[in-house]
Amino acid sequence: MVIGLAGGVGSGKSRVAKMLKRRGAEIVDADALGHRALDRPEVRRRLVQAWGPGILRGKRIDREALARAAFGSRASVKRLNRIVHPAIIQEMRRRLALRRGWTVLDAALLYEAGADRLCDRVIFVDAPLGLRIRRTGGRGWPPGELERRERFQWIVAYKKKKADYVLVNTGSLSRTEQQLDKILDDLRRTI
Repeated sequence: MVIGLAGGVGSGKSRVAKMLKRRGAEIVDADALGHRALDRPEVRRRLVQAWGPGILRGKRIDREALARAAFGSRASVKRLNRIVHPAIIQEMRRRLALRRGWTVLDAALLYEAGADRLCDRVIFVDAPLGLRIRRTGGRGWPPGELERRERFQWIVAYKKKKADYVLVNTGSLSRTEQQLDKILDDLRRTI
């Protein structure tokens, strides 16, 4: 079984992924795969062609500089995704081929990258915008950064509607775990 984990920025996907790992899931972290993809020579070359050498720190991609350059317009974000997403999907497919048990794809851009097609079911981790802004406050982002980034992603409500399950991550850790266990019970019965 492959479960996709989606949600808005700061919704708590990583927290839920850790809970799933404790329950025996193998986790494929798309964010980590994306960071590694930036080190691939062909990806780095195409990114520098698109945004210039100012996105480099030494010979590596400076992720903050890339974000400043790429999140300027919808067309620019699409260009970034066309360069990076294929490398991420390729690595996801490779890891899924090697899996030994059930797997969770933890991917903020699960739908945008088309990775939902690799999943049997998708869980959407939901939290209101105000809470997500508070949660991302420790990332060192300037005010408005979460909203700016999400402007170039699919609308959160649309992702939520497409998901098979919605886990509301606004309360206590134990409440989140209870919801997750109910979802997993249902998954075991239906898959």
